[in-house]
Amino acid sequence: MSSSPVDTLNDLPPLPRKAPAPRRSWWYALLLVCVLLVANALVGDRGLMALFRADEEHARLRASIEAIRAENAQLHGYVRALKDEPALIEDLARQQLRLIRPGERLFIVKTVEAPTDPIPPVPDPPADAPSPEQ
Repeated sequence: MSSSPVDTLNDLPPLPRKAPAPRRSWWYALLLVCVLLVANALVGDRGLMALFRADEEHARLRASIEAIRAENAQLHGYVRALKDEPALIEDLARQQLRLIRPGERLFIVKTVEAPTDPIPPVPDPPADAPSPEQ
């Protein structure tokens, strides 16, 4: 019995299969980790977007502090003026508390409102009309 070449092939051991390269799965895992790190760096709690929000908050607070400092300086000037100028205290007492010095007289002036419907003027009589004196 002569054997055919196909039969000899069947008697051979099977060819080893190539396993998928383990490097490729590591590559995908590394790529996934990198994508997650970049996403976290952009939108995470301490990411780029949070940095922009913190910068805006910082600028807003700085402007608020400057406004408060300006108001504080104005109030310090007001306090200094009250300490150094007694005439200012007198003027404020006269205006706000309506105080007067001893010996001064207080005059209260009431304003009268103008009537809303003024009386219409009497028309002049015509020149050819007889006067009542005649």
